[in-house]
Amino acid sequence: MARMLGALLEFEGYRAVLCPATERVLDCIRETRPDVVVMDFHLGRVRAPGLLQALRADPDLRSARVIIVSGDDQEVAARAAGADRFLLKPFAMEELLEAIRELIHSESGRP
Repeated sequence: MARMLGALLEFEGYRAVLCPATERVLDCIRETRPDVVVMDFHLGRVRAPGLLQALRADPDLRSARVIIVSGDDQEVAARAAGADRFLLKPFAMEELLEAIRELIHSESGRP
């Protein structure tokens, strides 16, 4: 699914970087400095809120804009952890693109 989303984002003109190793996500974000991070709520044994709290605690990464997606309605938990946006799966690609555009063009990324 991540590869498919990455291909679709690249088709739309974005550069997509996939980080399949959960334990390396923060390093990947630090190395690539993405405009927007899209992550699933369930990342194997790790859940996005814990990862996002670590990201927000890091002074170098806390300003990263993050969209969390999930097949479960986890919006409250995602927002509480610091997600800028939440998308419930299945979502239309246009919903994701709109969220990305809004975050890229907003001053702080937060509504």
